[in-house]
Amino acid sequence: MAVRNKPLGRIDGRIIDDIWKGSIDMHIHPGPDPLAERPLDSVKVACMARNAGMKGIVLKSFSYNTASDAFLIERNLTPELRVFGSVVIGYTTTGGLAHAAETIEAMAKIGCKVLWFPAMDAKHCRTYLGREGGISILDDHKNLKPEVYDILKVAKQYRMVVCSGHMSYEESTKMFDATIELGITKMVATHPLAELSRFTLEEIKELAAKGIYIEHVYGTLMPRLGSMDPSDYVDCVKLVGAERSLMGTDLAQVWDMSPADGMRHFIAMMIQFGCAPEEVELMCKKNPATLLDIQE
Repeated sequence: MAVRNKPLGRIDGRIIDDIWKGSIDMHIHPGPDPLAERPLDSVKVACMARNAGMKGIVLKSFSYNTASDAFLIERNLTPELRVFGSVVIGYTTTGGLAHAAETIEAMAKIGCKVLWFPAMDAKHCRTYLGREGGISILDDHKNLKPEVYDILKVAKQYRMVVCSGHMSYEESTKMFDATIELGITKMVATHPLAELSRFTLEEIKELAAKGIYIEHVYGTLMPRLGSMDPSDYVDCVKLVGAERSLMGTDLAQVWDMSPADGMRHFIAMMIQFGCAPEEVELMCKKNPATLLDIQE
């Protein structure tokens, strides 16, 4: 896609650094990882974020739950940096849907703050990747399976952030509708503009109108995930408002820069392509702090 928004000229680096300091990255994939080579483990990721002056990070894995890593790192290594664990519903993390609520509650009891619905094990994602099988949260009649309500009740009890993962729009919107009915307000549509998601702008607008945060990640701007045009992100932010938008990196692959550096690049790029510094500050500071219950 051709670049539509002409990048701005010179930007004062102090503005970028002021936003970078105190920023929060809610989407980092550290190693070790049986699915991909990742050169940075959770400790290195956290130390780099601390050294950059960031306020918080969320550790995410498709293969295991990261609550214990987060607990140990923050308590023993980076007390000045908030480190949060997460759980992704999947075969190796929760055993699928059947006992997911029990697993998620156990993780929540030790500080797990973020819940992703099926990602790499989602049926929608597996189909996109040309693989068979996968988890769907809908039954044969396109209704939410009972296990979904059990999971959401746990999320509400422990004030967890509920993210859509790599599910289809149909699954995501039905899940969010149930989430709203339960009175949960901490909701994130996971990188809906990414190639594997491909939500339309109208669908994204509908989600934002329901109170759901729309996540944008730096990783999709890189060649490995499709080299998206930054203008697409900026246009989406202008459509739904920065108050309903979120910035993360989705970094830590072997060919990536560090997530901490990626956040700075992302901040600079969003400003360069048309977001006001105040909008960017909302997306990578205030909004994630609200979701994670981090005090200003």
